[in-house]
Amino acid sequence: MKNAAAYINDAAGALVNLIKGLIVAAVFAGILFSLPGGWGNPIAGIVDLVNAFMGGGLAGLIALLVFASFIK
Repeated sequence: MKNAAAYINDAAGALVNLIKGLIVAAVFAGILFSLPGGWGNPIAGIVDLVNAFMGGGLAGLIALLVFASFIK
């Protein structure tokens, strides 16, 4: 039973790592190339994100600080 649980855990971990890798590749592709849907302009996307947080007043600023604390 422990072998089956370990096998399922390993398979799920591999699937999650694959999905994370695909997301990172898509973000970098959006930075390097002009993709449809606004993916090709990362500076404008970052500016829009910060403006969305700052439009929320103090709560938006606190949310931006919490969001920035997750980035290492």
